[in-house]
Amino acid sequence: MNRFFRLLGWLLAGTLVLAIGSVIVAWLLDFRQTDQELADEFAGQSVRPTIHHYRVDVPGPEPDRSIRFMETPARSIGGKALPVVLFIHGAPSSLSFFNGFFKDTTLLDRAQLVAVDRPGYGYSDFGRVETSVIKQAQFLQPLIDRYKKASHLIIVGSSYGGSVSARLAMNNPDQVDHVVFVSSALGPGLERTYPISYLVDRPLLHWGIPPLLRLANDEKMAHYQALRAILPDWPRIRAKITMLHGQRDELVYPTNVSFAKKHLVNAPIKQFLLPESRHDIVMNKREYIAEILLDILTHLQVRPDGKAGGLVQR
Repeated sequence: MNRFFRLLGWLLAGTLVLAIGSVIVAWLLDFRQTDQELADEFAGQSVRPTIHHYRVDVPGPEPDRSIRFMETPARSIGGKALPVVLFIHGAPSSLSFFNGFFKDTTLLDRAQLVAVDRPGYGYSDFGRVETSVIKQAQFLQPLIDRYKKASHLIIVGSSYGGSVSARLAMNNPDQVDHVVFVSSALGPGLERTYPISYLVDRPLLHWGIPPLLRLANDEKMAHYQALRAILPDWPRIRAKITMLHGQRDELVYPTNVSFAKKHLVNAPIKQFLLPESRHDIVMNKREYIAEILLDILTHLQVRPDGKAGGLVQR
């Protein structure tokens, strides 16, 4: 019996050490790259993205928001500007999540690529959470305005980024031509919330959690209400829709696809349900996503005289 309790004690101690070590590592990791690190990442390419920052005025006592994004050069083929593909990441993450697409020479030849740090992530006011999908879309609206004269605007939203992508499409039905939802959380309650999320949401533990995980948890805990807030506006989306979702996704359930098909009453939908995939499609199926994007770019109907618009930067 004494041996059993000794083993149990060692097991509990080992678990505690592992948990503490994981928290320490999480404090050190923030899944983001500085502007210089991004420049170094793409230094050897002929088509290299540039890094930009802009500010959004926030009414009231809160300070303005700062948003960082990167884009490849605006180019023209046959007198027409390249279509724009805007990538919006999930949580916890940053625009670096999409670096692989910015190294895909075939994709770079066919589109101007843009990726953005969502509010609170990367270098868009890191650690300053915004749980409202409506407000996040407002903070990213200057990007839609920047590319409003593009021949074609495609938004790719991954996980939580899909929620924000949906809101941008609702707000800009005449500017957003196509939305690609990748493992996207769209329907209220159609995602898993682990018991530990409720635990770390308590005040005593909340501020002891590393900023990146705290951001993701704050968004998770508020996501149900954030999605309910945009529920009446799904009919406003008129863009073409492509959905990729893993049928074994236990974090953001595949029923989000059914939800979208029910509520996207004014948008044509194409779906790709991957039977063996979980919530890892962007990481493990990047080439597959690139193929889908290339197919979209091949069959799009462009608007004439496309040209990237301006964006006030400070």
